[in-house]
Amino acid sequence: MIFINSSPGNSLKIFQPFLPIFVPVGIGYLMAVLKQNGIQSICYDEQVENNIVSKIKKDINAFPKPYIFGFSVLTAAFSNAIQIAGKLKQLYPDCIIIFGGIHPTAMPDECLSYQQVDIVVRGEAEEMISELYMSIMSQKGFDHIPSVSYKKGNKNIHNPRSEGTIDLNSLPSFPYNLFQNKSYDSGFVMSSRGCPYNCFFCSNKINSQRKFRYRDPDLVVKELEMLFYDYDRKYVYFIDDNLVADKNRIIELAHKIKDSRIAGKMIFNFQARGDNSDNEVLTELFQAGFRGVYFGIETASENLIKTLNKGETVQQVVNAINNAKKIGYHVSGNFIFALPGETHQDRMDAVKLTKTLNLDLVKYNNATPYPGTELYNIALKENKLNIKGSYENINSVSTFIENPFNKIPFAYVPKGNSEKGIRHDILYGYFSFYFNLKSLKGIFTRPDLNNAWFDFGHDFTDFFRKLPNVVLLFLLLTIKFSEFLIIHLFNKISRKK
Repeated sequence: MIFINSSPGNSLKIFQPFLPIFVPVGIGYLMAVLKQNGIQSICYDEQVENNIVSKIKKDINAFPKPYIFGFSVLTAAFSNAIQIAGKLKQLYPDCIIIFGGIHPTAMPDECLSYQQVDIVVRGEAEEMISELYMSIMSQKGFDHIPSVSYKKGNKNIHNPRSEGTIDLNSLPSFPYNLFQNKSYDSGFVMSSRGCPYNCFFCSNKINSQRKFRYRDPDLVVKELEMLFYDYDRKYVYFIDDNLVADKNRIIELAHKIKDSRIAGKMIFNFQARGDNSDNEVLTELFQAGFRGVYFGIETASENLIKTLNKGETVQQVVNAINNAKKIGYHVSGNFIFALPGETHQDRMDAVKLTKTLNLDLVKYNNATPYPGTELYNIALKENKLNIKGSYENINSVSTFIENPFNKIPFAYVPKGNSEKGIRHDILYGYFSFYFNLKSLKGIFTRPDLNNAWFDFGHDFTDFFRKLPNVVLLFLLLTIKFSEFLIIHLFNKISRKK
């Protein structure tokens, strides 16, 4: 089976050389399951490889017919995935193309409306991927396989999703050996999957259906030891949606790490909710080697956070951040601008809150209506959904990463707001926070503690290789913020008059 991890095209092209590139974890686990069942597979990842169709042509003879291509598809990468699938259908008309991942799970009929796509797998696929493969190879049909959507005549058939949950302890170990491209940041581990909460902007729950499961702590520690001793990984990011959702299990994991061979030898980072992060949990994790924590703050408004359906309060997040800072954590936070019912003053309150929290890093994203989320339905109901092409403008960081000469239009602008005003407020937030020596130093000097910011290389050779991109990056950022400052000062003078 041939897997393809589609990338979102060129929207991040300027920033890509400085951002960590994460291994396609979902594909990795599917490959491990297939190998366990004696089925050969390979992965082509657009994040780290160019001209993957040409590479597939060279390797394709090693696989039996009909060729089966499995695409992992995020919404932002949908257009690119369709294009590559079309090329493969032209080369191999009898091939079977499967779309899986968050976007196909949310929009199976849309995916099947394209001639290139034969099958959609909805949700998690480890329990049925081998059976699906064998059914395709033996031409037995798919009506008996849960979570599969496919074409039958002029109709799309959607088999019921599996009612069970995948036991993470039954999965084979992640095949780190298959993802040794130097471009990857392979220092990661998954200790749990899913999140029990129901945030209205979150698309991850589409796959997991809010089913929270976790792995045995002994298995997690064993994997961490393998990463340290076999792969020389000293910094590890826990990719869990919410690491601390279960207090008892996370304290047990912290104790196991402290008693292991890697105690004091590794640094761990994670993301968490404020209401789950009490002083005991944060202290136990810090003692086990956890040093970086990322909180989704989202807003400074208690009213708006209720709209988000997060099930926590702003004050709980603030308390968690203050506790984390006192303990000694490197703390990152995220705000979402352009929420339904939001005002300019709400955004300014968020910027003000950022300054009082003494955060080390902060992001200001624009609310993005991913298909399958409640926000998508709200935007649709308000007639405010503004999708361009095949989701080319589905991007939560567009204001910061966009080319200043070719802006990416927002997919959603709430009533009573303008895209221009929201974009200005986002840039104001970044300017207010980062234009000082302490904040700038933080995003350039500690790549081990921030997994989504600039890394200019680990040595002089690496930096020299990236130098042309560095020059272009700073030039475009200078233009972007110069334009912002001119408008900001003009507005300030106008208000005084």
